[in-house]
Amino acid sequence: MSRLIQRLADLPFWLRALPFIVVCAGLLFAGLRSQPIAQHFTQEDKLHHFVGFFALTLSCSLAFMNVKLRWIALSCVLAGVLIELAQELEPLRSASVYDALSNSLGVVAGLLLTWYGTRQGK
Repeated sequence: MSRLIQRLADLPFWLRALPFIVVCAGLLFAGLRSQPIAQHFTQEDKLHHFVGFFALTLSCSLAFMNVKLRWIALSCVLAGVLIELAQELEPLRSASVYDALSNSLGVVAGLLLTWYGTRQGK
């Protein structure tokens, strides 16, 4: 696992930042659109929130490898809360504490995987 981390660290910054930019764009588009995304089963949006912020945390950790994990966690959780608050401004959307909690759980899962991956070689 540590060889994979080293190979990722050797990539140019723009290539490591590209997944982060794509994930951010996807989260902003889905989170700030005027109509909610259609659900195929109840509480499906919680799964979307978890996966989206899991991907955000992993891509942020990849793009900014020299930033401490606590700052990545804080910025990702803050982004989730701000997106939830911005949804309250849309007429057909509403903010949800459970969505913010699902965002935060995705961040924690992403941090655990990042921490585990970076600690394997030490």
